[in-house]
Amino acid sequence: MLATGNLNWIKMTLLPNTKIKKDDTHSLIAKVRVTLPVLMHRSQNAKSEFDYFFSTSMKIQIGNIVKVSLVNRIIWGVVYDLKKETKIAHTKLKPILSVSSVPPIKQFNLEFLDQVSQYTMAPFGLVLRAMLSVQNAFEDDESINCFGISPSHKFGIENLSKSRQKIIDWCKDNPPAPKNTIIAETGVSKSTINAMVKSGQLSKIQVSVQCEDAQRKLLRIKTAIDSASRLYLNLEQTEAARKIGRQSDKFRVVLLDGVTGSGKTEVYFEFLKKKILLGYQCLVLLPEISLTSGWVKRFKKWFGFEPHIWHSGIKASEKKLIWREANTGHPCVVVGARSALFLPFTKLGAIIVDEEHDDGYKQEDQFIYHARDMAILRAKHAQCIIVLASATPSLESWTNTFSGRYQHIKLSNRYGVANMPDVQMINLTNFKSSSSEWISTPLIHEIQKRLNSGQQILLYLNRRGYAPLAICSECGVKQSCHQCDSLLVTHKLKNQLSCHQCGAGRSFLDGCQYCGRVETIQLVGPGVERLAEEVDLLFPEARSIILSSDTINNPKKIAATIKSIEEGKVDIIIGTQMVAKGHHFPRLTCVAVIDGDLGLSGGDLRAGERTFQMLSQVAGRSGREKQTGTVFIQTVEPAHPAMLALKSQKRDEYFKLELEMRLSANMPPYSRLAAIIYSSLNEIALSNYVNKLNEQKPKFEHVDIYGPAPAPIYQIKGRYRIRFLLNAPKEVNIQKIIYDWNECINMPFNIKRQIDIDPYNFM
Repeated sequence: MLATGNLNWIKMTLLPNTKIKKDDTHSLIAKVRVTLPVLMHRSQNAKSEFDYFFSTSMKIQIGNIVKVSLVNRIIWGVVYDLKKETKIAHTKLKPILSVSSVPPIKQFNLEFLDQVSQYTMAPFGLVLRAMLSVQNAFEDDESINCFGISPSHKFGIENLSKSRQKIIDWCKDNPPAPKNTIIAETGVSKSTINAMVKSGQLSKIQVSVQCEDAQRKLLRIKTAIDSASRLYLNLEQTEAARKIGRQSDKFRVVLLDGVTGSGKTEVYFEFLKKKILLGYQCLVLLPEISLTSGWVKRFKKWFGFEPHIWHSGIKASEKKLIWREANTGHPCVVVGARSALFLPFTKLGAIIVDEEHDDGYKQEDQFIYHARDMAILRAKHAQCIIVLASATPSLESWTNTFSGRYQHIKLSNRYGVANMPDVQMINLTNFKSSSSEWISTPLIHEIQKRLNSGQQILLYLNRRGYAPLAICSECGVKQSCHQCDSLLVTHKLKNQLSCHQCGAGRSFLDGCQYCGRVETIQLVGPGVERLAEEVDLLFPEARSIILSSDTINNPKKIAATIKSIEEGKVDIIIGTQMVAKGHHFPRLTCVAVIDGDLGLSGGDLRAGERTFQMLSQVAGRSGREKQTGTVFIQTVEPAHPAMLALKSQKRDEYFKLELEMRLSANMPPYSRLAAIIYSSLNEIALSNYVNKLNEQKPKFEHVDIYGPAPAPIYQIKGRYRIRFLLNAPKEVNIQKIIYDWNECINMPFNIKRQIDIDPYNFM
């Protein structure tokens, strides 16, 4: 994977910087790549590239976003090459319909998209679509309502309220702005602005949407930073920030490796501040949207302004503004999910990948990629520094520090007076409980003790819903999805049995799907909803809340919930992995892991590493202020190496043990994997095709190809799935092996192929 330093496996062909003169009399041809996927074996045109002619009056150049017609569709594309052509008449080619007025996409961004496509083996059209996702940014501007001081109103001796005076003062120094901008900058209410418009103090002005002047914005940013709270770093943090910024600004990967609560965020804030003041663009990636609100709060405190927030839930108008600012090179800070990586930044000065080890960076739909690895590639093309921050780095990143490929900067101590929490194991084999009890007796006593002293408790169980298994007591059938090879999960709050693969569900009251009996469904195992039910019975006076993607599923609700916890309005937090990282709850001193063994089974090569990382992160929520925290882990395997490492807090020793196991098994990071899954609604057609592929299976020294074998989840959404798994040395071009192998047999149109380079999910 790219994280192992294998960055130069592709020989890039630089795009020619061709320009067409206005007075040229030849036919002018543009090679346009469009946002439609073209699979490599179904067309020689795997780059989704098509020729179009245009007139010299259009002044087209490489990188221009253009509108074209393709297969009776109007679609956006990007000009990748220009040429003069005398052999093809205009009548044989379609014309370019229009050219967007936005600046052309920079060549290094086009090269980045090319290499992402080649590395991931994803159709280029899908990769291009990720960068051209904000189509309203390409269209001509529409007018919006902005508000400024009314030129006809004369401010004399009238007494203005504090809110109105604040608006007037702000409007004197700024151009007309939308209501939301004025509210965000001044903190006044919408009704105050409406009243000022009604009284004639403010006037409504129609203006076109455009980016703020770059120099004006940089000045505003500098003013905000000067007036913000001062960022105080301890000696360890100061030295870490100095090391990040002391070398040249050329491409460099830095692993910021600090224990939970050590202040890694403040360290890279100090680095970002220098880049921002120089007018650069900065990108910060977070693995989950739930982390955004707390991060933005800390950012605004130290920088005095809010960054751009990028994820699927923001308004189209906000996306348009962010996309345009990125493309025009305006100074900005963007914090967001993995898709923010594909914004067309033109002056990128720094990339931060927070919680770099997190599985949330792996994109599993559309096209498959790991955002951390593609961020490293992005930084290489932008020639900027990238900081990977984590308390529990991925083994790939950690091993890259040994060879010096990554700069390793460590923070060994918690910030301020906080100490690392004490970790204790509760051996569940010593405590008998009924089928409806999941909190052990020692843990019940500890929770009650913390509640009596006004402390907060976090109960962690990484399992959504009420129960993972529903079984009929009459016929013994496990309730399963009708179109997936997976069991239905009970969600009692919704009164549903739901499939976590395809989302299908049915009412819990419908009874057994096999025998039709009602009131015979028995629920096995706990989810967070069932755990909350037990908490209510044991601690009826405690204020509890469930933090799960099922119960809190939008940014505003997440932010409000996190705020209520920070303010001490919640006693017991019951959460899945969305609460396990990044959050700082001052009153939280007790963390309890209900099922510490949950992630250790299943045969995943990263099972131990993932379990250790997740439990370390959730343990790190405890005792981040003056009072030392305690972590209780309920387990039936207290002697497991991951559990022993958690208790002793000897992370590096455990990582070395994991690496020894990987080396003996010839697994990443000492080799590279690629998974190829073929799927079809027709099981026989699928079997016939993969058998033909198996007959043509290539043979290379030190390259192993396992399969064909049914995927661990054999059927999803009605499609049968068969998998091959390739294991090869890191220096082998595994993409070329896959490409040549699949080219030898045409794939039927009723079969789909999914290629996952460096797989994390083996389902």
